[in-house]
Amino acid sequence: MIRLGTAGATLAAVFVMTIAGTGCAAAPQDRTPAFHPAAPPPVTATAGPQTRAGAGAGPTVAYPWQPGRPELGVQVYWDDNPDEPVELVRAKARQIVDYVVDLEANALCVSFPFFTDTARSNAVHGGRTTPTPERLGILLDEARRSGLRVTLRPTLDERTLTAANPLDWRGTIRPGDRDAWFASYRRFLTPYLALAARTGVATVVIGTELSSLEGDPRWAELAAYARTLFGGETGYAFNWDVFVHTAVRMPVDRVGVDAYPELPLSDDASVAELAAGWHSWLDRRARGQMPSLLLYEVGAPAQDGIYRHPANPNNGGPVNEVVQQRWFAAACQMARERSLAGLYWWRVDFHAGPATVDPLRDRHESFAGRAAEQTIRDCFSGWRAVR
Repeated sequence: MIRLGTAGATLAAVFVMTIAGTGCAAAPQDRTPAFHPAAPPPVTATAGPQTRAGAGAGPTVAYPWQPGRPELGVQVYWDDNPDEPVELVRAKARQIVDYVVDLEANALCVSFPFFTDTARSNAVHGGRTTPTPERLGILLDEARRSGLRVTLRPTLDERTLTAANPLDWRGTIRPGDRDAWFASYRRFLTPYLALAARTGVATVVIGTELSSLEGDPRWAELAAYARTLFGGETGYAFNWDVFVHTAVRMPVDRVGVDAYPELPLSDDASVAELAAGWHSWLDRRARGQMPSLLLYEVGAPAQDGIYRHPANPNNGGPVNEVVQQRWFAAACQMARERSLAGLYWWRVDFHAGPATVDPLRDRHESFAGRAAEQTIRDCFSGWRAVR
């Protein structure tokens, strides 16, 4: 399992002091060219995680990312609880980073929510659970000290949308005034782009699963504006169903996909059968190697029936670790065989301490403490061995 040092002890102590007065914010119910970004500070590759120097010392990345190497990543979702003191945030950040490094990852994507009032609203905004740039900076600093490549990904929260209409989601928003919507989104992004520039973030994903707005010429204006504040890579994440047939070309440096292909396979399908299904899905976009493509989200709940609907976070059934483990193994196999630019496993909840997870009770989409956890390690260690 994971190796917890001072971060784990600190977090446990702070939890004891604060549990009566705080609590964890609820996680969302949904599962969100010529440029060469600078690599993180060089770290010598070794057989396993090393130790970083300084306060809060912990492990450092054994196989640091650099151009030409795959992004072997984990998604962290941060639905903030602003009542939590900075000391608790820092302790959580250290523990999360140590856990991600222990998974043999070299990259971290931090997704966090922003909001709109209705599907037809002309504005977006931060909310109570949107981490401020100052609080986000704590996690970004910890990740950078560990040698992780960092991606920042604001993601439109769907709770207000589905409350009004269960059929609406971030991919169906219909602002009446798109000029106003993009101007509002630009204002929201501005301090986070400045944060990314200040903290050495490698990539900012400027849009995630906004299917109804894809192809709008205003994206080019937004991307150009982002580059005036942030010198790193810009990205966009398509939803899995749109990606394989869209002709839209987003004006960003890196295109990725939140990958939840629905495969007509039973729970006893083998890894080979699942990998073939993954290939068949991606073949609808293109055949052969795709070295510029990232999978920004790969995940599935540990429950029966998930191969047909991997984006469903909980169907109410019992935990089934084996189907989740096979899904992860198959996704990794396909990604390696297609020489993809990398993948990010969905997800680690910022508020869920990896040292205290309960695999039988935790959210089904979590992989912490389950069989898929070792599959992630095997995927990353095997992938880097042949690159």
